[in-house]
Amino acid sequence: MTFKKILLIDDDLVLQAIAQDHLTRDGFNVVCASDAATGIQAVIDEKPDLVLLDVVLPDSDGYKVCQELRALPISVHLPIIMLTGLDDSHSIVQAYDYGATDFFVKPINWKLLGYRIHYVLRANRTLEQLAHSEAALANAQRLAHLGSWEWYPHEDRTERSDEYYRIYGADASLLASSMFAILPQVHVEDQERVRKALEEAKNAGHSYQQEFRISAPRRGMRVLHEQARVFRKPTGQIDYIEGITQDITELVDAQKRIRSLAYYDNLTGLANRQLFRELLQHELQRALRQGSQCALLFIDLDRFKRINDTLGQQAGDLVLQTIGVRINSCIRSCDVAALHHHEINNKSEQVARLGSDEFTVILTDITQPEDAAQVAQRILEAIAQPIEGLGQDVIVSASIGIALGPQDGTDVESIIKNADLAMYAAKDTGRNTYRFFDRTMNEAVLDKFRLENDLRKAIEQNQLELYFQPKINPLSGEIVGAEVLLRWKHPQRGMVSPMTFIPVAEESGFIIELGAWVLKRACEINREWQDKGMPIVPLAINLSAANFTHPNLLPDIRRTLEDLELSPNFLVIELTEGILMKDVQETVETLNALKRMGIYLSVDDFGTGYSSLSYLKRFPLDELKIDKGFVQDIINDPNDAAITAAIIGLAQNLKLNVVAEGVETTEQADFLLRRGCNTMQGYLFAKPMPQGDFENLLLSGMDMRDMQAAIFMVDC
Repeated sequence: MTFKKILLIDDDLVLQAIAQDHLTRDGFNVVCASDAATGIQAVIDEKPDLVLLDVVLPDSDGYKVCQELRALPISVHLPIIMLTGLDDSHSIVQAYDYGATDFFVKPINWKLLGYRIHYVLRANRTLEQLAHSEAALANAQRLAHLGSWEWYPHEDRTERSDEYYRIYGADASLLASSMFAILPQVHVEDQERVRKALEEAKNAGHSYQQEFRISAPRRGMRVLHEQARVFRKPTGQIDYIEGITQDITELVDAQKRIRSLAYYDNLTGLANRQLFRELLQHELQRALRQGSQCALLFIDLDRFKRINDTLGQQAGDLVLQTIGVRINSCIRSCDVAALHHHEINNKSEQVARLGSDEFTVILTDITQPEDAAQVAQRILEAIAQPIEGLGQDVIVSASIGIALGPQDGTDVESIIKNADLAMYAAKDTGRNTYRFFDRTMNEAVLDKFRLENDLRKAIEQNQLELYFQPKINPLSGEIVGAEVLLRWKHPQRGMVSPMTFIPVAEESGFIIELGAWVLKRACEINREWQDKGMPIVPLAINLSAANFTHPNLLPDIRRTLEDLELSPNFLVIELTEGILMKDVQETVETLNALKRMGIYLSVDDFGTGYSSLSYLKRFPLDELKIDKGFVQDIINDPNDAAITAAIIGLAQNLKLNVVAEGVETTEQADFLLRRGCNTMQGYLFAKPMPQGDFENLLLSGMDMRDMQAAIFMVDC
């Protein structure tokens, strides 16, 4: 197997190391150069298949280097991807003007860059093969949505390929010969730029590359990439212009969806934890470099759990969405670390939701702490406005912790921790207020230590218990399994939410012992049911990343099954996409070992992570679980409906079972049934329940006749 050689020209040694790691795992051979001169020489010596070129270099700029490479015979057609922190149309046009094949915006999503490199290499390889024969050319154009053309400016005559006409949805006999004839189909916002490129090619002989949108009959809005090369006569006059036009709409849509899943919160459309951390790291580095000051606002809604408990999760989600909009509206553009990112599908990168009821805001170029205080007060006042549309007005308050960078932290972990401490201090002083971090806020840390110590005693003092949420086949009413959930009843604190103690367990490393206890206890309970002659169902255990990668995982499971003489058929291991993708090779080995033991494997919250389908087919999985975030809006949101249907179709094609989580209405159940999902769990059927209640349910069975009738009557 021949590995494609990638040359990275960038003076950032950290970036070089990261690129070596990620791109090597993606199957590339990576060579690095730290300046323009070395990079140009490396192109001559190494003969790379593709160049990644940073815009800013110590001895030149990337645009000039790109221009010099294009002047070399060896690199006239060499794919060059510009790496830039600038995501504006001027920078993009400038990159294309100097001969770049494509551009990619920092901070780099390495998985997406790997896809982009594969795509550019594939497109470049296709272009090289096109010259072999007309038949190969036509076939390749059709497969790649790639049209070709030759324009003779002195006659204003254009010869176009069949695929070119198909891309535009145009009749060859009706489209005028002039290259300018396509302008009426170009999006109004792109027309002037396209016209200018054509005129400069015709009058001045300038080659060009550009992306623009068109309106194609029966196909709607499409995104095209067009590249033109000017050929001259021996006298220097323009002879003709040769070009290719490619429909890249599907690629653009896929990139948007991948970015959306990777970087945005599904419920609110705000930046998620991953994107937030990248933005914060960038801003901290900028503040250190420029001697400026930034601020992190850590926002936590007060007593939000009561809203979910009293009004339901749907109402809680509406509250979170409303709060997200209000916070975003409070942030002026000058307050925010935009960091050259652009908005996709109106998603905001200015405010982030970290999960549950936690939000963050990054403020840049703070001249004094009062600037951050004014923004925090503005947010508190906006959040406190009544929320309508829930049957009654709901009033929510929030507590905000403020940490200033770099004085309160020069790295992401430190400043988040200190802003979090300040937020807890705001709650302790009565909520609905803000507090700045100061060094006296160690009591909150001590409280976490107390919680951690109490958690370590919880197992030996029998404070932990397992709850069970049934998995139901609505067609038969049969309980086909159950998800195991951990609950902690503290002698003084009462019932401690998993949202409180699980993060503490993960941070302290106790999650490994906790996960091992849950797995063993679930197997013991299943063994007890068998000994009593009760109906037996498989129990699903959610493993944390720490448990899954722990060296004792496989020996402990094997020993537990042997000691209890329990069939592995009664054990289901649920893993998230994030865990599966952490180390693919090691994941495959562990999953294969579990499969050899006969254990059923399930992917939990499928669709919320960022995994490659090419890896998915390598994993020996049995089941996909559709995240409840998609299920809850499948009736009203066409996007969630489409994603859910796609996941079901994917599971069927891969011969995997599929389970829908969070099913709360008969309409949702009907939608899922009609698309082939026959296993569900959610409040429509049963909430998580203690062991005794679940045993009674197993013994009595679920009377699903009324439920079945309701489901099948939905569309009647």
